Amino acid sequence: MKKIIILLVAIFGLSTQAQDTKNNKVNFKPTVKINGRIQYDFEFLKRAKVDDYFNGNEFRRVHLSAAGHVAKNVKYKIETSFAHGELGFRDVYLKYTAGKYGNFAFGSVAEPTGLDMATSSKYIPFFERATLTSMQNFRWGTGFHYENYGLLDGKMTFQLAYTNNGANGSGFKDSSLEDGMNFVARVTGTVINNKEKHQVVHLGINYDSRPYKDLKFRPENHMGGKYHYVFDGADGRKDLGFELGTTFGPISVQGEYKMQTLNADNKDYKMTNYYAFASYFITGEHRPYKHAAFGRVKPKNDIDNGGFGAVEVLARYSSMSASDDVVNLERLNADTLLMEKVNPQNPINNISLGLNWYLNAHVRVMYNYVITDDGNDTLGNLGQHLFRVQLDF
Repeated sequence: MKKIIILLVAIFGLSTQAQDTKNNKVNFKPTVKINGRIQYDFEFLKRAKVDDYFNGNEFRRVHLSAAGHVAKNVKYKIETSFAHGELGFRDVYLKYTAGKYGNFAFGSVAEPTGLDMATSSKYIPFFERATLTSMQNFRWGTGFHYENYGLLDGKMTFQLAYTNNGANGSGFKDSSLEDGMNFVARVTGTVINNKEKHQVVHLGINYDSRPYKDLKFRPENHMGGKYHYVFDGADGRKDLGFELGTTFGPISVQGEYKMQTLNADNKDYKMTNYYAFASYFITGEHRPYKHAAFGRVKPKNDIDNGGFGAVEVLARYSSMSASDDVVNLERLNADTLLMEKVNPQNPINNISLGLNWYLNAHVRVMYNYVITDDGNDTLGNLGQHLFRVQLDF
């Protein structure tokens, strides 16, 4: 009888354990977290030698997203932008997390094209990213993405993307895949990563290959007119970039160098781009580093606890140069461009000075003063006063 009781208890225990396991599988509930950001900007632009000027304001970014898990190892995110009264996709993906084997994602994810692009707009220290980042079509690309941040015990990362050329405002629809797709790869490593002392030395290299597209970009503002370069006969683009990012407590130094080759039948066009910046937190904070990018600054004494928040001062120099055979098209948006057709062989150099006030970890007030020298002796340099109020949740 005793043996029968022991046997019944054992069977009941196994049955209960199996039922618990079954219940754990059945009872998994999808999770959801709502996030958003608002960036409200004022821009004042003026050429040094003319009386014309541009004053304007806009919602630079208005994002709303939902993210979470639909299974233990399956994540999702749906992020849309409502800026300018238009709907556009940002992060829209399904991601499988495979532990030491990395993460596999399908959908729209930011392409791994460099350190400045890898850092979210919520955390970039300047008003706009450096002109170097205009080498790619758009920050996001839809297709297949892979990332592994745990190589060599977390000292090395590898990212890969194979994306199409659809427009974010039309759901990334691409009806011309025969024209080619984008291949992007990035490898980074940390020479120093002392989290206790907030010391990081990041090194990286990135490469991408894309179908041809005209180059259009603004000189580190968002409301002025664009430069427009055409590369006659080109049918493809290849970029090779190098990254350096450091933090030593409140001091941060970052820079990138990128070479673009545009392939044509009888010649290759060349573009050379680089930037370097330094920032310093007067109040002693630092730029956090994770997953080969910089993240959210957390003030030591924010306004919620009776403090003043964090104050950061910064300066950046950037330059873009074209080879002698690049053709510059007629000016675009002439009412706001404040510049004539310029010689494309003149480098476009930008000097930016900035001040950031972090009221807490989620609210920031920004000011940038940018001088753009494009070699236009008739109109003079372009001066830019840029103001932003930003919050995210």
